[in-house]
Amino acid sequence: MSITITTEHSPTSVAVVSDIFSSATFRAILAREFRLEAVNVLMQTDQQTFTIPAFRRTTILGKQTLIIGAGFDKTGVIPDITVAQYPRVIEQLTQALAATSVRSLEIRTTIPITCLPDTADKVELNIDIAPSAEALWHTLSGNTRKNIRRPLKQGFTSVIGLNAQLLEEFYQLYRVSLHDIGSLPHSKQFFQDLTTQCAAHIEIFVGYMDGIPVVSSVNFVNTDEVYGAWSGIHTAYKKHNVFLAMLWQIVEYCSASGRKTYNLGRSSAGSNPHQFKLKLATRTHKIYYYTIAIQPPQKARAGVQDAASWLIRNTPEIVMDGLSRALLHKFY
Repeated sequence: MSITITTEHSPTSVAVVSDIFSSATFRAILAREFRLEAVNVLMQTDQQTFTIPAFRRTTILGKQTLIIGAGFDKTGVIPDITVAQYPRVIEQLTQALAATSVRSLEIRTTIPITCLPDTADKVELNIDIAPSAEALWHTLSGNTRKNIRRPLKQGFTSVIGLNAQLLEEFYQLYRVSLHDIGSLPHSKQFFQDLTTQCAAHIEIFVGYMDGIPVVSSVNFVNTDEVYGAWSGIHTAYKKHNVFLAMLWQIVEYCSASGRKTYNLGRSSAGSNPHQFKLKLATRTHKIYYYTIAIQPPQKARAGVQDAASWLIRNTPEIVMDGLSRALLHKFY
């Protein structure tokens, strides 16, 4: 088995990809924002050769960490393998990394790996839109439907598109929301890069009350799914259920445009956002975070074993018997 890690260079032209997570441009933008390197890991085994898209972090002291799934677990999908193969591929990768400078492997994945401790509580929630948004509407609780109608009766309107004004309105609401919950926002340049370089896979939703932007989200889109990546809400309008109205109008947009799923993104299990999303979600699954320490290859014989071997060869057998009683248990 062999392994080669190469830096993934930013593409000079935009390649057509099925979704944003498999886009080299998107991965390059993520890498810049998180101060990582986008890399490709080429693995060759007796049965298969495949490439793993990954990221690499190098500390000031030179310690390297390989990351599968930076920012989004979907950036860590390994092409051309099955769910059943995944744990074995990770095991082989861990073994192969021992011969490199990488000393830690981080993984974000939807696939459980037996015997590895999960270090997060994240779950992803989805709304499956079948056969239609109208049919889904009738499965919601009466209280949820009432809370969706309330802002609509008060004049809530919305726009879905991609332009500089929508980005500006989103970003102001996003910054306020992150400040309210005590979290750090991405830079505005990060979102500008996404909306200009990955425009085919991004749409912005902004909702208004009395002409004021009150709720917003940046969404990744493909032919089958809308993925809610980031959102923001005006502090003064939280009580008006505008966030719930936004989620429902995106459901209607998915249905009208033929998308099968509205992915509500990740939340900590049991948190308020998780409980809120459960009002609409039809499906949920866990996201696993694994960290594996990579041990460098060990010498075939430890130094103490070499010393004991020399001593045995150069002393009478009676001394060898004494050494056996004292040291043999150390070499199991």
